[in-house]
Amino acid sequence: MVNDVLPTRQRLRDLKRLISEARSVPMSASCMVNRAATTSAIDDIMRGLDSDLENYANDYLAEHAASSVRDAQAESERLISESEIVRESNTRAAQILARARAEADELLVEADRYVETRLAAFEAELQVTMSRVTVMRDRLQERSRLNESSDETTVLPRWHD
Repeated sequence: MVNDVLPTRQRLRDLKRLISEARSVPMSASCMVNRAATTSAIDDIMRGLDSDLENYANDYLAEHAASSVRDAQAESERLISESEIVRESNTRAAQILARARAEADELLVEADRYVETRLAAFEAELQVTMSRVTVMRDRLQERSRLNESSDETTVLPRWHD
């Protein structure tokens, strides 16, 4: 664009020189210029201005469009980057959640094993205790002849498996 402006500026300088070198009219600030040369110089300047303005507008639009494209590309890259971050975060979250669920399942199984072991031990202790209670009741009934009693309401029921 700078190169296109120079011819117009040069033409304006040429016009100024044409007027400043023109013959003076005696006793006046006026001068005598060649009408055809001056009109031709002005026409050249006008054509140059139209071309300069068109070139300037094209350059401005091209630069503005390029700037808009750069801004759009930067925004696009930012959105893609954020999208990748979100996708990676979701994948990572799913992995963490799956691992947490697996660990929770393992803990539940371990807790169930522990409770089962404790219940089995308790059951075994209860069976031993029940067996002792049965033996003790049998001895008590033999010793006190409770089985021979006519009043059956005093006989306590036996617990059986």
